[in-house]
Amino acid sequence: MVIAQITILDLFTLGRVGIEISLVIVIYAGFRLGTFRGGLLALMLGFFLDCLTSAIFGLYTFLYILIFYLSVIVAGKVYGEKPMLIASFTALCTLLEGLVIILLYRFFLGADILYTLPKIFIPQAIAMGFLSPLIFRFFHSIEVFLNAEDTRPARRV
Repeated sequence: MVIAQITILDLFTLGRVGIEISLVIVIYAGFRLGTFRGGLLALMLGFFLDCLTSAIFGLYTFLYILIFYLSVIVAGKVYGEKPMLIASFTALCTLLEGLVIILLYRFFLGADILYTLPKIFIPQAIAMGFLSPLIFRFFHSIEVFLNAEDTRPARRV
């Protein structure tokens, strides 16, 4: 999924606005999965993204664990089925991710990339906000399909 996000989705957006499906998966895990399974999923997605794209190792692992636990806290406080809540929370988390990336690049690498906020991170937050309710609905249908049980009675052998 991470490789598809990096290669295929960048082709559709022409490399201008990154669509991070992995971030939406982490938020979905915070809303729907348990703490152990969701935390493990966030850890693995962050690790794979770090291995493939990050200049600061551990950046996405840290961010995804942080966003996962923030999602768990929000999911416990509000009704997480409303599309507007999902869209606004995903956009907020995308902006939070962008701000942390800007600050850590400045702190660790001395790179001043504040100019990328209006060019990259704000359009990305808007795009992720619009797409996240659809992605949530898709993941929910997959989850229902995977957790469906066969309710037919056992047959005699």
